[in-house]
Amino acid sequence: MFLRIVVKKSFGLFFFVLFSSIFSYSQKQHEASTTCIINKIIISGNTLTKEDVVKRELEFELGEEISLYELPELIERSRENLLNTSLFNFVTITYTCDSNNLAMIIDMQERWYVWPYPVLEHADRNFSSFLKNQEWSRINYGLYLLINNFRGRKEILKLKTIFGFNNELNLFYYKPYVDKNQKIGIGLDLRYIRNHEVPFNVFNDELEYLKLTNKYAREKIQISNFYTYRPQLYTNHLFNLKYSNVSINDSVLILNDNYFFEQNSNIEFITLGYIFDYDKRNSKIYPLEGIRINLLIQKEGLGVFSSYGNFKFRTILDENIRLAQKFFLTTSITGQLYIKNKNSFYFSEAIGYDNYLRGMEYYVSNGNSFYISKANFKYEIIPQTNFNINIIPTAKFSKVHFALYTNIFFDTGYVDSNYSMNNAITNEFLYSGGIGLDLVTYYDKVLRIEYSLNKFGEQGIFVHLGAPLI
Repeated sequence: MFLRIVVKKSFGLFFFVLFSSIFSYSQKQHEASTTCIINKIIISGNTLTKEDVVKRELEFELGEEISLYELPELIERSRENLLNTSLFNFVTITYTCDSNNLAMIIDMQERWYVWPYPVLEHADRNFSSFLKNQEWSRINYGLYLLINNFRGRKEILKLKTIFGFNNELNLFYYKPYVDKNQKIGIGLDLRYIRNHEVPFNVFNDELEYLKLTNKYAREKIQISNFYTYRPQLYTNHLFNLKYSNVSINDSVLILNDNYFFEQNSNIEFITLGYIFDYDKRNSKIYPLEGIRINLLIQKEGLGVFSSYGNFKFRTILDENIRLAQKFFLTTSITGQLYIKNKNSFYFSEAIGYDNYLRGMEYYVSNGNSFYISKANFKYEIIPQTNFNINIIPTAKFSKVHFALYTNIFFDTGYVDSNYSMNNAITNEFLYSGGIGLDLVTYYDKVLRIEYSLNKFGEQGIFVHLGAPLI
């Protein structure tokens, strides 16, 4: 009798699960087959931003027929695209449906776009290096004017004047769209930089500096003109033509006669570069899902001003995976290769400059090629949380969001170099690991605190401002 009851209940449960699955599948098939036409796109909150700029980031368009099953994903991707423009702090997208007609409603909160502020910054390679050295003479000061979303057209205008340890004058302008279809952009970058102190060599895995009190150790002029082509939402092409003129003091040449090559104290050359970038991450500031592929091909020196010339290749691969509701895995690899570099110091920056292993922030290595791989296993402690600071009168600053993550990381790297004398990290397999805490908040700010242990058994706590990978 007991066995008969169990069998009956089992069959009942089986048919219930089967019926539920069939019903759920039929419902999804019905949603997938049900299509609606977008007859309205209502945009609000864009006080300055032009509507065409907003519509350029959407996964749907007016008059398009879409399936109700696909609609939630299209809405979420469109919201992420708008946030990735760095023009808005908050974006919500809803819809109403009436007789198979969809009205898409997009509401945004714009950021503050004009930033005139004084500059007080350190001149070290990274913040951890500055905390270690604590050389307050290596401080830059000046004025910086940044205008994002200039004229409401997503244009960027920068004016910078820097004095102190480094002197710099910089004018930067970028217009992302000059055509009706919003695919072609143009930009201009003018820079004049001069330094009293410059690195001239790497010794014991650290940069050696020459400091001249009454003279400038290095002066540099750069004029860059670039063009962008964005045929699709997540694909960008950049073409760059740049003129460079760099001079060093004879004292630098005495310390390193291969600073440029062939004992030259001045080099003048033209650079032609191309970058392909496919970026489909949910966030460019702190990605949790999606991939990025970035490829650079660059020819430095076209034989116009000198016979100098080399090829530079760089690749960046970044993948972000959601493992579970609060668990994420992020992996990346960055590789660079110089061809016909003649081992000049100036053109051989490798690990320790813009690219470094966590836990080895103090180390520097020059070389013709290198790679760095990074892996992060993240756990979301606090999801994105919004709150208001009522004492601040404007919503551009009073409405704040933040999220908190902890992570375990492991990095590896290798530098292929002829600058290996008295340098332990060149031509050696490198690795480090540790744990970290990341605070992500509005206006693209990420505060990272990390405890690291590297290959040499060295350990420490490091502080960084920025995303932990690319």
